[in-house]
Amino acid sequence: MAVECRKGTSKQYATEVKRIDGKLKKDYIGRLSDPCVDMFVREERLRKATAAARKTEINIEMEEAKQTEALLIQVAKLSSHWKVFYRITNLQPVPVKALAMSNTLPPELPKLHRLAEICRLANQANEDAAIKLNRWINDAPDLFARATDVLGLARDAMIQDITGGEAETEALLRAKLERDAAELVDSVQGDPLLRHYAETVVLAKLDVARCELAGLRPNLGIRIMKYWEVALARAQSRFIKLEKAFRMAVAERDRASRSK
Repeated sequence: MAVECRKGTSKQYATEVKRIDGKLKKDYIGRLSDPCVDMFVREERLRKATAAARKTEINIEMEEAKQTEALLIQVAKLSSHWKVFYRITNLQPVPVKALAMSNTLPPELPKLHRLAEICRLANQANEDAAIKLNRWINDAPDLFARATDVLGLARDAMIQDITGGEAETEALLRAKLERDAAELVDSVQGDPLLRHYAETVVLAKLDVARCELAGLRPNLGIRIMKYWEVALARAQSRFIKLEKAFRMAVAERDRASRSK
């Protein structure tokens, strides 16, 4: 849609260029001074502006969704260490004769089998194993704090994505997340580790609902629909794994409580 002046006159005319059989053809719509033509031009401009704004909004939404998912991936990765976290938090430092060398590397938890091996060696008075085990015990609180921080960032990003920053809706959603997490850990009150995992599971479940609803909206392009379809599959897989890990953590906690 374009507005142009013809030679020899100051009057404006509305025209539209279309491609027919591979060739461009200009159609004359009418004089802009005609109220009907003027209205048509205005409506067409509004339609194009609305479409452009919607496209920009969708692109921003997808970028924010990708950033939120990146945080959720970090949360899931940190939560995968639940057995190691749980066992380390129940260990006491082992007395050692040598002074431990300062560790300039970022703290990182071992795999479960590696932890079991180092514990066995430390109990056999292996000095190197004892130093390594003590370092893990000392690093565990910082790693758990980092996991809690990432979970908080993911929760905030998820709530912002869903509510669009609307204060009342945000408050209601935060309250619901709190209630859902409390229900999961009702039988194990006072355990911050399980509380963390419960909040992770609840957030992963909310992510499934978010992706599912986002893909069901009308008038989405094929590219956008495909993105949310794939994102939903990833969210479902993430939720299933996290929920399973949480149930296993609760079971291990119950076994430990019965053995005391």
